[in-house]
This record gives sequence, C-alpha cells and structure tokens, in this order.
Amino acid sequence: MTAIYKRELRSYFKNPVGYIFLSAFIFFASLMFVFINLNSQQTSLSGFFSNVSLIFVFVIPVLTMRLFSEERKSKTDQLLLTAPVRVTDIVFGKFLAAATVLLIGVVATMLFIPIMERYGTPDVTESLVGYFGLLLMGLLFVSLGMFMSSITESQVIAAVSTLVIIFFLWFIGGLSLQFSEMLTGWLSWLGKFLDWLLDFISINNRFYDFTLGTLNLVPVFYFVSLTGLFVFLTIRVIERRRWK
Repeated sequence: MTAIYKRELRSYFKNPVGYIFLSAFIFFASLMFVFINLNSQQTSLSGFFSNVSLIFVFVIPVLTMRLFSEERKSKTDQLLLTAPVRVTDIVFGKFLAAATVLLIGVVATMLFIPIMERYGTPDVTESLVGYFGLLLMGLLFVSLGMFMSSITESQVIAAVSTLVIIFFLWFIGGLSLQFSEMLTGWLSWLGKFLDWLLDFISINNRFYDFTLGTLNLVPVFYFVSLTGLFVFLTIRVIERRRWK
C-alpha cells in the first residue's frame, strides 16, 4: 500500500491536478475568509465553515476524477490488477493519496486562526472542531469521487457524476420539502419517513454542529460510515474487475 500511496501522491504533483485543486481551494477559501471574517472583524469561523464547504462541492471532483478512470482508459490498470498486491491496498493507497492532498489544503487555511488574533481572541477549540468536520466532509467526498472514478473510464463522467451527487447531498437540506404535508391519510407514515430521510442524508444538516464548534457522535458516525461505505464499494468494484 505504501508504494501505491507514494506513487499516487507524486502523480498529483507531476500533473496539474494537485496544483489546480490546492490553488482553487485556498484561493476561494481565502476570499470567503476576507469577506466573512476580516471585513466584519469577526473572530468566529462559524460563518466561514458554513460557506467554505461549498467549495469542496466543485473542487473535489477534480481531485478524484483520475484515480481509477485514467488507468482504466489507458489500459494500464491491468498491470496493477495482475500485480501481487491486494485490492484493498490499491484502493486505500489511492484514497490516502487524495486525502493527503485534501489535508494539505485544509491545513493551509488553518493559518486564518492566528490572523484573527489581530481582532480579538478566537476560540481555538471551536475552530479546530470546525476544521475536523470540514476534513470529515472532504474525506466523504473523496471516497464518493473515488467510487465514481472506479465505475467509468471517462474522467469527465467521473467528475460530473461526483459533482451532481455531492451537489444533491449538499443542497437537499435547503429545499424545505415537506413530504408529511404532501402525503396525508394512509400515506402519512411515508411522508414522515421521507422528511426524516432527507434531513438525515443532508450534508449541511450533519455539518452544522461542527460549524458551531460542537462535537457530536451522530455527525461523526454519519461521515465516517458513509466514507467507509464508498471505500468498500470501490474495493468490490475493483475486485470484480480483477477476477473477470
């Protein structure tokens, strides 16, 4: 796994993908920090976290689109799949490489915390909890993007499909769909279930506690379990292709 991890991590900086992701994320995150915090001289990053997560919706598909699609299209994936290495090591090596690039971007924006000390005393614990939630959200998006990359040989399709799914998960909580009001009578149970389901799968609803500096087990379980699910699904897809 270590060899695959190092190879994938190097590849991010041998082509523009790694630089595009980091420059885009840091640039737009800095703009949000200036408009939300510096202009109003706020020492809390709560508003910053609520808005900066939207950047992930658009930049993470770029980070993950090539993980498996590129090798599948060029047919070089057969060399990797026939090598004496476990599929689990292949998937985790690629996932950790993408996660490392993501972590670099997130850590770079943590420089905003000492900058805020010019305007007061920022709550460091609250900020660190927010960054932890941001990282968990990013890892979920990376695992989702990696899965989409594993089921297609087109990087464009992998990126667009990842963007659409993430966009749906990110905005579903703000649609205010009240199925319990639409479905009445003997279908009222279905309306209540759909309301609960949409509330549960909404990324924003699960991320909200982190923006307030509150560390709860439910959102942590949500992000960790879904990340593990997409990593597992990717392993199953690659294993199926290996033994075809």
